[in-house]
Amino acid sequence: MDLGLNGRVVLVTGGSRGIGRAIAEVLLREGASVAICGRDGDACAATADELGPTVAAFGANVTEDDEVEALLSAVGERFRRLDGVVNNAGRFGGGPITDVTDAAAFAGLDSKPVGALRVVRHALPLLRQSDQPRIVNVAGASAERVTVGASVTAMANASMLALTAYLARELVQDRICVNAVVPGFVRTGVWDDRLDAIARAEETSREEAATLVLTQNHIGHARWGQPAEVAGVVAFLLSAGASFVSGSALRIDGGQAATVDY
Repeated sequence: MDLGLNGRVVLVTGGSRGIGRAIAEVLLREGASVAICGRDGDACAATADELGPTVAAFGANVTEDDEVEALLSAVGERFRRLDGVVNNAGRFGGGPITDVTDAAAFAGLDSKPVGALRVVRHALPLLRQSDQPRIVNVAGASAERVTVGASVTAMANASMLALTAYLARELVQDRICVNAVVPGFVRTGVWDDRLDAIARAEETSREEAATLVLTQNHIGHARWGQPAEVAGVVAFLLSAGASFVSGSALRIDGGQAATVDY
């Protein structure tokens, strides 16, 4: 399916690995040019080298406004346009909610919803020049469902959904479609690291730990997703075919959180 993304330019934050990298890969196959950024500039550069010449890598921490401003300036200088932003950057934080410190809570919020807001704020001048401007925010199932060990991440993800709704309402006058995707349990490198820690603690294998996580979250009937399964939906939301989709939060979880009250 041709999504009509040939020649488009999309910025993907947190793009060096996992879901962010998978999004970049799908966009490249659709003919788009991609800018990726992350706190680890070397990791982003290595990913860009692997993905090809139409990928530009930038080291930028979305918790630092001056770095975000410099990032968008550099993207503009490199590509002379920007058609889409995918806010994927964030960090995992968890533990019992009553044990969460102020510092941990602020760090989680600063890197996800507030970081995404910084990116959008500095991207707007370029996005307003596009004839197909799109913003896609990557949240997570913990925004809607209590997930064992993910309290800080859950607060950040829930805030991403609120941010999406407000941006969609306020940017409709600029023809900018703003949506969120809400992935369920997806096998990224970050999750594999966590599964290895669980496996060591439980004296079991990584795959058995993966099954245990689903069971603990009352979805033992489901399966883990793959980053590419999220990336394909994000690519659609960036496309012309999604021109009347805005303010939505789309679950991508294989039925992990199927309800009738969405």
